[in-house]
Amino acid sequence: MNRSAKAMLMVVVATLTLGFAVVSADGQQAGGSGLQAARGGANRMAEFPDKPELMRRIGVWEALAQKGEAGHADTVRMVKIYSGLGTLYEYAGMYPKAEEAIRREIALLRAGPQDQLADALGHLATLHIAMGDPRSSEKEQLEALRVRESVGDPVGTALTWNDLADLYIHQRQFKKALDYAQKAMDVLADDARVSVDSRIAVRQTLAYALCGNHQCARAILLMKEAVEMSKDTYGADSLEAGMAYFVLGYLSWQSGDVANAAEWMRRGTDRMKVDLGWGHMLYVNAMAEYASFLRQRGQMEAAATAEREVRKAQSVVDVRALSLQ
Repeated sequence: MNRSAKAMLMVVVATLTLGFAVVSADGQQAGGSGLQAARGGANRMAEFPDKPELMRRIGVWEALAQKGEAGHADTVRMVKIYSGLGTLYEYAGMYPKAEEAIRREIALLRAGPQDQLADALGHLATLHIAMGDPRSSEKEQLEALRVRESVGDPVGTALTWNDLADLYIHQRQFKKALDYAQKAMDVLADDARVSVDSRIAVRQTLAYALCGNHQCARAILLMKEAVEMSKDTYGADSLEAGMAYFVLGYLSWQSGDVANAAEWMRRGTDRMKVDLGWGHMLYVNAMAEYASFLRQRGQMEAAATAEREVRKAQSVVDVRALSLQ
């Protein structure tokens, strides 16, 4: 799997719930950043719509954007619209459209609330990892960090440290990633004001960084904590728990524990298929990684089945993208 695909596993698993849960079906979106955003995810269940519903929502939000532009809607409303569109496009794998929407949001926020500007910069940076542009991502994350620090937002600063750690994991700069991930963990891990989503995310990022620094035993302990937190918060059969199991399996594979890796990766991909099997890139990338694992174990028939699933899902994504041009 190429580095952009791995970035989707490392970054999107951590941010999917945080980002998508706030975009509704009727064109309303929750706002907030820093501590407010970090608090927000704990008391709601994330939505993961199927492909027809996702396309319907994109249509609703595109109509809102057109109406807002034509009617010269105020900045606050247009920021919310472009933020929502960016998230929906990203979820659908329509990255250029997501990039355009987020850039419009950032332009509107340059003279607006700086905490929201930092959120938008962080969103664009995460998107650029998935798009295979780590240089732009780093530039945007460092700008977001300067903004967070300038407004005295310690929780937002720690969230950006975590995002920077994800970026450096993607670039295989594991020492630098570990430094940022540990700093984020120290601030966010046990703060009752911070949502479970954020506390899970910092554990996952630190686990990746530890494993990259040949400390996989510590990493697996952290991911087991993240799995239990996901199960307690969202339910044992939730997509969030399934994604956490997949990451636990992936790290176990890296540590050499192939028996547990096989079970946890299978459990994770099975659960992800229920909500994301229509062609979401997170599922496609997870299945491709799982297929590589199976081939390494000599399970050629099972690997071939997983690869067919990847091709099927990719064809759905390609057809959808063409239909929306």
